[in-house]
Amino acid sequence: MTLKELLQYRIRNQQLHRPVPHSPEALVSYMGIIQAQDYAMAKWAIGLRMQDPGEAQIEEAVDEGRIIRLHVLRPTWHFVTTEQVRWMMQLSAVSIQKAARFIDRQTGLTPALYAKARKVLEKELEVEDLTKEEIMERLAQRRIKTDHLLATQLQIRAETEMLICSGKRKGRRFTYTLFDKRVGPAATISREEALARLATLYFKTRGPATLRDFAWWSGLTITDATKGWGAIEKELIPVTIRDTVYWMFEQDTPAAPAIPHSFLLPPYDELAVSYSESRGLLFDGDGTSVGNGIFRPVMMEKHKLTGIWKRTEKKDAIGLGLSFLPQHPGKPSRDLLRSVKLYEQHMGKPVSIL
Repeated sequence: MTLKELLQYRIRNQQLHRPVPHSPEALVSYMGIIQAQDYAMAKWAIGLRMQDPGEAQIEEAVDEGRIIRLHVLRPTWHFVTTEQVRWMMQLSAVSIQKAARFIDRQTGLTPALYAKARKVLEKELEVEDLTKEEIMERLAQRRIKTDHLLATQLQIRAETEMLICSGKRKGRRFTYTLFDKRVGPAATISREEALARLATLYFKTRGPATLRDFAWWSGLTITDATKGWGAIEKELIPVTIRDTVYWMFEQDTPAAPAIPHSFLLPPYDELAVSYSESRGLLFDGDGTSVGNGIFRPVMMEKHKLTGIWKRTEKKDAIGLGLSFLPQHPGKPSRDLLRSVKLYEQHMGKPVSIL
């Protein structure tokens, strides 16, 4: 397998060639999670993979709770469906809580303080969805003083205990609601089954990838990642490129001309953030200028990151500033312009290149 073919498989498995119609929740269910600390750009990460993208329908899916947003797998925001979240959280809660302990101690989040705050959350969120600021106000009324960082740590802990998750938006403000009000009951599965299920999901949607890539994306220790991979190893095939072994489910060879390879990628897009050991395949040499493919919105052309983009949004239009790497001709390719048109459809307003 060539490097180009490997990247084509990833593009196809990540649905970036938009092969079938997907609702927002069906796309998130297929992907398992979509990293979502940059909310607006995370919606584009979903739209980029839909045949008929539209920000409004994604907002509707989030508002109605078909997609929820919380910290799961790794200690950062993700979109996840209500059908997937329970077993994923049962698998990842302990590691997220462990990662949060240092800041917990810095902010003064003790078990006693959390227990008091938890009772307030249970009572207040039973009545209505509340913003972070409103939660802080309700806590203050019960003599539990918090600043924004302490409130964030409280909320992460409550998310990992499956007490709260994202609720309906109040205008442009995010709210929290009780987890059980949005997420239906589900049978508990063993840790071994959860590891195997997560490994299957990863290598089907992100393969070909390495074992260390899987450990990074999943937030698992390399020991647990190896257990998950080992449970499905017989179903996978190894591919060696540049002395590195990648794993994937056996598939037909992608038809290269039929699969797009140029995109406006949001920051933290799964095409970059799903990998650690092999993320650098997307760029040549030092990736600092393109935020290592994850920290800035990037342009991808012919399987390589070629620059960064920035949007300027006005009431009725959006302007895109494109900054190409020095070795680039300086003009967007025809394929990249197709991605610009898709972004225009997603946003529902005219998009022009500045």
